[in-house]
Amino acid sequence: MRFFIVMLFAWATSIAWAAPGSVAILQYHHVGNDTPRVTSVTAAELDAHFAWLKENKFTVLSLAEVQEHFAQNKPLPDYAAAITFDDGWRNVYQDGLAVFKKYNYPFTIFVNPKLMREAPHQYMSWEQLKELQQYGAIIANHSNSHWHMTWRHTDETDSDWRQRVLSDILDAQDEIDEQLGTQAKHFAYPYGEYDPQLEQLLEEHGFLAFAQHSGPWTAATSLTAIPRFPASAQYANLATLSTKMKSLGLPVVAIEPATMMMDHDMLTPSFTVELAHTDDFNPRQMNCFAGSSVLKPEWSERRFTVQLEQAIPEGRSRVNCTVPSRAKPGRFYWYSQPFVRPNANGTWPD
Repeated sequence: MRFFIVMLFAWATSIAWAAPGSVAILQYHHVGNDTPRVTSVTAAELDAHFAWLKENKFTVLSLAEVQEHFAQNKPLPDYAAAITFDDGWRNVYQDGLAVFKKYNYPFTIFVNPKLMREAPHQYMSWEQLKELQQYGAIIANHSNSHWHMTWRHTDETDSDWRQRVLSDILDAQDEIDEQLGTQAKHFAYPYGEYDPQLEQLLEEHGFLAFAQHSGPWTAATSLTAIPRFPASAQYANLATLSTKMKSLGLPVVAIEPATMMMDHDMLTPSFTVELAHTDDFNPRQMNCFAGSSVLKPEWSERRFTVQLEQAIPEGRSRVNCTVPSRAKPGRFYWYSQPFVRPNANGTWPD
């Protein structure tokens, strides 16, 4: 049902879609020098990112403000960004506080209340989160315990899985609201993993849900699969991150398949994206990047299909497609297709 609602919404808005407003969301985890580099930025790198946003006249919005712009069809600034941190690591407070005070940008921290109780030396306390609220922080839901939410237990029914997942989400929201007052119902998927059943569950309970595949947030984006740009490790380099921050979102109407979850034996999947229009770019200039492969999509009117040539690995992967804008030289439309391929046991590594 959600897929067809997205289709209808996109078609209804396609006539008014000229130069679509896009918001690039930065996704961080750790701030520090002694944490896993793959999920870390240093305080100096974080400061450099925030300084770049200021120097390039980006308007930094909270997630709720972006949601309001799209819901009310309000125009967005030409350059707009949002900032998020997953997990609520203590080093975000320790090493990031001076940066937050300096720029006073709104930013969202997605927390896991159960982990905060179990490992208080690793995660921020509620008092530290309250302090960060004075400098722009909004606190949101990252599940209670940060597990692979699409996984089913042995012999678990769909009804049992649904109740288990819903309890995890709502218990976390209740504790956040109890500690900080009623907060926006924003949810970040642990590991960026989701499927249509989980999306439907969050939609039914009024959540916006944020993933980890890259791309801008636009008016056509599914509200249960909002992309973000990773900004840690090799992705922290402003030489490439700046291009992503200025990117534009494609006017997506429909996506097939409707899930990122693949079967174990599906080694080279394909995907098809339907767009409301292709007025602002030349389809022949689109390139898609899958690992070391550069793929040319097959076009049929406003639909393009990408067939992977190399086997996707077990676990998470994604294909990024870009094409230059005609109206905005130097800026690119960006679309990312996520995949999860399980191992023979139906699981995958973190």
